[in-house]
Amino acid sequence: MDYKVWVYILIGIILVVILSLYLIMKRSFRKNEKEPVVSSEKRETPKYPSFTGVNLRENFRVNLEDVNCFIEFLDVDNEELNPKFFNAELKNISLGGVKFVCEHEYPMTDDLMIKVRFSLKNSMFILKGRIIRKELYTERDIFGYGVQFTNLFDEDRELLYQILNRVMVDRRRKLVSNSLVGEESMG
Repeated sequence: MDYKVWVYILIGIILVVILSLYLIMKRSFRKNEKEPVVSSEKRETPKYPSFTGVNLRENFRVNLEDVNCFIEFLDVDNEELNPKFFNAELKNISLGGVKFVCEHEYPMTDDLMIKVRFSLKNSMFILKGRIIRKELYTERDIFGYGVQFTNLFDEDRELLYQILNRVMVDRRRKLVSNSLVGEESMG
């Protein structure tokens, strides 16, 4: 074959390889950029969902330990909600809601409204919300409930934001001081 034919074939192969690589890279970047969209439509939720997937929350969440709360159901006519008042433990909190655990199992119904009372950093909060998730901790026979706030006023939101930031700063400060103490004792 002629030298020019080989050059054209080689150029064609190189172009096909470059185009293929470009399309593969474009496809993989597109997959990484896609974020799940949370729709406002009512989704059917499994009875006890697992929460090991992607975090779809728009607010940062702070894990809590030993923070007690008081839960009050606002639908007092519903016979299935017994007891209607009880103590629980907050597991985490954000500007959008809380997760609490308790020993009581309640049915997941539309618009199950509650009031949550708790104290953080010497500030008392009484916030309304609706239960949107339920999970079962089989090892301890307790139930976790995800609550979305429905009436967070601007001043409550600002105070909660400041407190959550202060909690995170205190934790980081403690982590840094613990790691520095650990380094000194090793030296």
